[in-house]
Amino acid sequence: MLIAGLALFAASLALPGIVHKPDVRSNPKHGECAYAVQDDVQCDAFSFGGSGMTSCGLAAGDAAGRSFVDKQRILDYCQGWDAPVAGVARGYEILMMGWLGPLLGVFAWYAAPLMGLALLLSQIGKRIVATVLAAAALALGLQSYALKAIPFNESSMKPEDLNYVDHLGAGFYLWIAALAAFAVFCFLEKETAARH
Repeated sequence: MLIAGLALFAASLALPGIVHKPDVRSNPKHGECAYAVQDDVQCDAFSFGGSGMTSCGLAAGDAAGRSFVDKQRILDYCQGWDAPVAGVARGYEILMMGWLGPLLGVFAWYAAPLMGLALLLSQIGKRIVATVLAAAALALGLQSYALKAIPFNESSMKPEDLNYVDHLGAGFYLWIAALAAFAVFCFLEKETAARH
């Protein structure tokens, strides 16, 4: 059961845990194209997918002797830059940033370290406490359903700066399954110890 839980947890890290409602700010071309496609903007360098530096500025009358990226190439690359896209947060991203959840009123991320403590306690003979902590960790993980929005960046919690949650993804459900497997493991360890 422990190995199954570890496999589920590892798989949950690679899959989307949160799927956001479509928003133009989630479009990967939005950041580099929003400014560059304007009529009065010219670019001496444009990264075309983030592979280098982008240097764009307002077209100046004294541009003689300077070379610019062909505006049509930029426009061709940037097609669809303003289309809403459903962004995703993969499990590994949530693992790295989830500790900030209390700022949003969501404590579900803390289910993972709580479960780690339960697993540790089950191995050193504190199996009843481990089982209780494992059940608490599983319940805490389900608090993820309370998550409604995540800020696009940490600077603002205004409604216009939030990325709203559309649904929880497959990574979330694998994570919950991992927590359940770990809870069953802690319970079975308690039962095994009681028989000896």
